[in-house]
Amino acid sequence: MRLDLNNTGKLNLGCGPNAPAGWLNVDGSWNAWLSNHAYLSKALTTVGVISRNSPGAQWTVRPLVHDLTKPLPFKDSTVSVIYGAHVLEHLYRADAQKLLSECRRVLRTAGVIRLVVPDLRSMVTTYLKRKNDSISLSERLAADDLNERLAFRSPAAPSGNAFFKFYSLWKDFHHHKWMYDSDSLIHYMENAGFVGVSEKGYLQSDIPGIEEVEEPGRVLEGAGICVEGKKA
Repeated sequence: MRLDLNNTGKLNLGCGPNAPAGWLNVDGSWNAWLSNHAYLSKALTTVGVISRNSPGAQWTVRPLVHDLTKPLPFKDSTVSVIYGAHVLEHLYRADAQKLLSECRRVLRTAGVIRLVVPDLRSMVTTYLKRKNDSISLSERLAADDLNERLAFRSPAAPSGNAFFKFYSLWKDFHHHKWMYDSDSLIHYMENAGFVGVSEKGYLQSDIPGIEEVEEPGRVLEGAGICVEGKKA
């Protein structure tokens, strides 16, 4: 079933726990699913399936649960704004391109899409700078630091109970699958049919209320790049 967003109009994809009122917040993780099933979440925590200290395991928000590798459950041309921060890199590039096409489908004419992704250029620049600097062998290795920032895989295999290991290997939501710099993200957004696509600064946007969803820790000091475009 496809939903009509005439009353909301603002879509926050891969929201995580940052799900402000006035936006339709969408997330496909198990934390999102459990946040909509509070009694089950409490029971699983009690028996030890979910760690009480697990980051995000106890969300206080209730987003719309949806797998972003699937078509968006919204009618054509019903969304005025789409925002997604640190979500596109968690999809295979082919799935990311499909999601961009879906975003264009659901956006209204002149609707705005803004995507924030980790800054690949910043990561590589930092790596090369550290490699060119003289450092002692006792310091953290530049290659290890780059691998952790790329976040393609954790340093070790999933640990914990069998349920969590199965979930981690089955869904694999938490690892990055494709990384972008501003040029490549602009290229793929233009390929999906968006126009006027360009890199923007933190909170520099045509989206009213962007400060409700954009977090400085995901953009500033090389953490991410913001690219924005419109549907013609």
